[in-house]
Amino acid sequence: MLKTYAFWQLDERFLLVYPDKNILSKAGLDELPETESGYLAFVFLDDTMKVAFIGEVDLETQEYEYFQENKTLVAEASSLETMLVMLVKPTRELVQHPFVKSVLDYHESNVLYRSTLTVRAIDPLRDPLRPEILTACYVKDEADYEQEYTDAVADYVKALEEAEEAEEEKRVQEDVNKKSSSSKKSVNDVSATDDDQENDEEEELPQHPDVPEDAFTFVKIRDLSPANNGTWRAVLMEDIPGTKKKENDDIAVSLITVEEECSKTSMLFLHPDMPVEGTKIRIQSYKPRRLPWRIAYELKCPNEDFDETFFLGRSGEDSLMFRNILDDIRAGKMDPSMVIAMVQRDDGEIDFSRELYRCNSCGTMEVMRRVRMIYPDATQSTTYRCPKCGERTSFVRRTHIASLNCPECREPLNLMAERNWSGVLDPQSEPDNWR
Repeated sequence: MLKTYAFWQLDERFLLVYPDKNILSKAGLDELPETESGYLAFVFLDDTMKVAFIGEVDLETQEYEYFQENKTLVAEASSLETMLVMLVKPTRELVQHPFVKSVLDYHESNVLYRSTLTVRAIDPLRDPLRPEILTACYVKDEADYEQEYTDAVADYVKALEEAEEAEEEKRVQEDVNKKSSSSKKSVNDVSATDDDQENDEEEELPQHPDVPEDAFTFVKIRDLSPANNGTWRAVLMEDIPGTKKKENDDIAVSLITVEEECSKTSMLFLHPDMPVEGTKIRIQSYKPRRLPWRIAYELKCPNEDFDETFFLGRSGEDSLMFRNILDDIRAGKMDPSMVIAMVQRDDGEIDFSRELYRCNSCGTMEVMRRVRMIYPDATQSTTYRCPKCGERTSFVRRTHIASLNCPECREPLNLMAERNWSGVLDPQSEPDNWR
């Protein structure tokens, strides 16, 4: 499938690059070794997008080899014209390349504002060369316009209530007249009453007040990140006229999305007078009614291609695993959407357990920490990629373990044993939950 990407949307992705000498020489990459096949590259965001060439690759077999002494050649993505590439799934081996690992470690230290790079709704607001820079809007005298609309709605509601009270009094009076009168209404009278009701025009809700164009000021911001109490925060890149907010000041931001028929439009609004919320994460351990069973499953291939024992479940509070999860959160090794929710909400509880995950492509099986953030209205779960081929993995339910196939020969595995275990493992055997 052929797709077109803006370069910054390929952040932290691996590429197979076809050896187009014209494009590469213009980017100052004349030092790249000669190759007839292609290059292995890593794209990353560092203020601007950069492309790091880390090895050679055979485009037919997709086998790769790093440059000698892990040499890396880096070029600005903007210096490369449109070029044909192939996306490569990240594997455990690829992300351990020294240069790639150093970039990922640095990115994890900036997890809060980098988490917003995954918010697709605000992509149109980003600078094409420096995507961490966005355009936001400040509405001068916004509170006055809001008050004007609130007053108009209040007047409408008051008039509606008065009309309903008058209609109710009229209905009561008509009932009294019916009982006191011995004569019946004619058909013409009923028709006339119906006509009067049809002629009553219903008042419409008041419209939003007109805001003059000069009330809008568009300002560049950077480092947009989630903040407590469902808010956002950012750093100004210029002064806001008529306010005390200056360049490099922190400012409160709101993300507003408007739906119109089949389309959605999102905009960032600045609030100079609102307090800028912090980014502290407040979570507690979820206490299930019944803990996941601590069961060890021994699976063996009839062709002797596979023989593994998987220790699943958890022991009580399991302080070791909980501490490791907290370390992952602090280090930024969590899904961006989960990070945003953990910062913006304080009503979440974290549930965790050792569980089996299986690759949807090659069938590789590994025990990982299944981490779920449980909120009163939603649940979020971690996702993982296969350490061998980089494809997505799926959580294996306990009832499906006995029906798994061997990842090598694809024959059904034999469940040799299913037994309880103590819940205590060597710390070195803890799932590493790689990137």
